[in-house]
Amino acid sequence: MNRLAIVAAFALAGAAGLAGQSQEPPATPPSTPSSTQPAAASQAQAQTQGPKPASAAEVARAEALLRLHAERSQRAKILVADYVQRRTTELLKEPLVSKGRFLFRRESGVVVFFAAEPRPSVVRLAERVYEVHRPQKKQVERFHLDGPELARSLFAAVGGDSAPLLRDFVVIGVVDVAAAADGKPTGTVQVQLAPRTPSVAARVRSLDLTLQAADGLLREVAYRDHSGDRVAIELNGIELDPKTAPAADLVVEPGTAVLEHRPKPAGS
Repeated sequence: MNRLAIVAAFALAGAAGLAGQSQEPPATPPSTPSSTQPAAASQAQAQTQGPKPASAAEVARAEALLRLHAERSQRAKILVADYVQRRTTELLKEPLVSKGRFLFRRESGVVVFFAAEPRPSVVRLAERVYEVHRPQKKQVERFHLDGPELARSLFAAVGGDSAPLLRDFVVIGVVDVAAAADGKPTGTVQVQLAPRTPSVAARVRSLDLTLQAADGLLREVAYRDHSGDRVAIELNGIELDPKTAPAADLVVEPGTAVLEHRPKPAGS
């Protein structure tokens, strides 16, 4: 399924969609890249050249920020927050926006988006399975993923696991974030990462973590998928190991239809 088909499918299905407007759900699952010659040539060239690392000073600063993030987050088994997701795609003029509650469970290796706006839905991402539950339609779409790289990268970014991040990605930039209104620094820093290996690059072109400079608090995780779409997940009001947290498993009513989607065999 190509990119336009994916966007159209989710828009028509109303996955977290505005009435009368298209909206893709959080963490849209990666599909098999289309085998166009320009894209294949560009990807091969990028893999041959490899990502250009940042300066030694920037790398040291990034590693220090990631250590702060790890100190805050790595011992927590559960993270809960409010989220705002913005997906930017060249197929649409405006970003696709959804809002709700975010859950990360370390031991089960899962993130769950409980979308409240623009339409209620639950999106669950594990290493090998991505599910979209639309209660109003009594429907679950289950996508069996052809690789765990995107999920693992997202889990490591949210969970503060700096070792796998620095193993799979190289620091290519460290940028002090400025406010759009007046251009003044906001006290947050974006650590920009690029994949080291072709297996990761096939699903994640880039990964950006926005952290508070003072204490390493995670403010946003953003990634660019294989098709070039950028998904930014802003997190607010983060709670680590709260007394109560939402269930990580889908709660599905009897009579709910389950649609299974499996990756196409290689070469098809």
